[in-house]
Amino acid sequence: MINKIIFDRYKIINKIGSGGTADVYLALDLKLDRKVAIKILSKIYASEKNFVARFKKEAQILAHLNNPNIVSIYDWGQFDDSYFICMEYVEGQSLEEIIDRQGIISPITTAKYAIQICSALEVAHKNNLIHRDIKPQNIIVTSDGTIKITDFGIAKSLIEDNTRTLNILGTAYYISPEQAQGKILSYSTDIYSLGVVMYEMLTADLPFRGENSIEISLKHINEKPLNPSSLVSSIPLEIEKIVMHCLEKNPQKRYESVSALKSDLQNFLDKKPIFIKKDIKKEKHFHDKSIINKINFLKPDLKDIDNTYNYSFAKDELKEKFKKSYKNKFNLSFLVNLSVSYTLVVIFIILFIVFFINFYNLKVSQNIITVPIIEKMYYDNAKLSLEMSGLNIIKQSEKYSDDIPINYIISQEPKAGEKITKGSKIEVIVSKGKEISPIVIMPNLVGLNIEDAKKIINKEGLKITETLSEPSDFFNENEVISQDPLPEKEINKNESIKLKISSGKNIIIIPDITGYDYLFAISQLESMGLHVMVNKIPNPDYQPGKVLNILPPAGTQAKEGDIINIYIATTEQMIQLPDVTQLSMDKAISILQNLNILYDISYVGAQYEIQKNLVLNQYPSPNTYISTGEKIILFIGK
Repeated sequence: MINKIIFDRYKIINKIGSGGTADVYLALDLKLDRKVAIKILSKIYASEKNFVARFKKEAQILAHLNNPNIVSIYDWGQFDDSYFICMEYVEGQSLEEIIDRQGIISPITTAKYAIQICSALEVAHKNNLIHRDIKPQNIIVTSDGTIKITDFGIAKSLIEDNTRTLNILGTAYYISPEQAQGKILSYSTDIYSLGVVMYEMLTADLPFRGENSIEISLKHINEKPLNPSSLVSSIPLEIEKIVMHCLEKNPQKRYESVSALKSDLQNFLDKKPIFIKKDIKKEKHFHDKSIINKINFLKPDLKDIDNTYNYSFAKDELKEKFKKSYKNKFNLSFLVNLSVSYTLVVIFIILFIVFFINFYNLKVSQNIITVPIIEKMYYDNAKLSLEMSGLNIIKQSEKYSDDIPINYIISQEPKAGEKITKGSKIEVIVSKGKEISPIVIMPNLVGLNIEDAKKIINKEGLKITETLSEPSDFFNENEVISQDPLPEKEINKNESIKLKISSGKNIIIIPDITGYDYLFAISQLESMGLHVMVNKIPNPDYQPGKVLNILPPAGTQAKEGDIINIYIATTEQMIQLPDVTQLSMDKAISILQNLNILYDISYVGAQYEIQKNLVLNQYPSPNTYISTGEKIILFIGK
């Protein structure tokens, strides 16, 4: 890989690390002239959809997290039959290396490191993500003491799923009890793992050890860890309480959030009291009781309701008596006098209205003014002109204009030629001159859904001018394949942005080719853009070369480039392969020797200690057939 150039941009300098599924290289970004870290998925796993999906998901997660304590991602894509992630290159040591070299870390430094880890987890949790693999190997410490969290490969989103898993993901030494049991997880699982990391920093030892991951997981579930001060007597009581509170078996008894944990760690540094939350059941009981008291307090008084009713009844009775008295006093003479008075009043009102209308029309006609043209006039001149005509100018707003000079009027309301009265207001929009487009840094949109990309573009005040659509084997439908301009390039806000959008893979319906000759079957499938793997099955009832089965089965959907397995009949003597994955190398070799199966050994980097000398994978796959004398390859962790 040394000196290879990826994506016409990243030149590999040297290898700096290796994990269970990927290798990490130091590289030079030729366009921006800076060092970057390139993580490349091992080719062994590049054809495995689950590993590719996890690798791709890690890139997407990091792209959405922006925090000085989280390694930044710059780019990602496909390379040389595999996939890569380009990220920030951090010069420093892992926390694991520091503990291995110097042993215990002081309580003050432990608290400072843990606060930075909390800051990173705050951002992840605000984005509905659980890291699930907080451990010293994934924590980098720079020379100035800055913490960087890496490896979001097994992070889970609380929005996408309920985070229940049948596999115990994460390193056994650092997993929470609920994670070990395969239960539904919450953000509290990261708090537990961070508690283990703080325990290890303070003591240079782990809360639980065992011969294998199952034994360690059971201890996380059932056993209480020793207090750190029993191993290192100088550990202050306050930080010990913080660590033990993080290591509570019940997630609800731990800190309610990493923010609360971060606050207590800062209190420890500031020599202030720490706050461990109270028993949840007691608080709930008190809360429920207070609600009941509030309900009793608001209960209406029936006595008051009755008094209101009696008062209303008495009021109606008094009103009825008054009506009867008034009716008796009202006589015919009064009615006649009243009608004459009303007639005179009506005549007077009519005459007054006619006089007022004529007077008003005369006054209005004297005050009517035709609105003059003030558009494209200098604002101060327009203001003076309107004031001389008895009108007022109101500056409604200011806008940029490519045609109208600064401080000149773009538009007016009412328009020129309309009739208005003296003293009326003329609202105008004034030019701010040509807009000087500010320089912005082009964001990285590759891999994002087009809707998310549009939100980011709009937030930056930019506009997408062109989108193209094309099929892609790597990017899902509606995800951004490439962009122009490239990420982190300085651009003007009015510069055009072009995006290439994935239309997904072409959907293919797998045909039924069972019973056909395998040459015809291969020709048929490959002409549809599918890759074919031929597997032999000993069966004397069929002519050699006849297709007995196909996987995925006929009628199911596939995408261009998918691998299709066909199984053909043969009369030669063959051996069915056993499943030796996850067995020790010695045991796997013993089984193969008993079956007279030849083998080759290929060593690959193990992510965890427990994977060393285990068979991590085999080729061909279990339960398939090989010819006598053909070899099986065992991939052994080292």
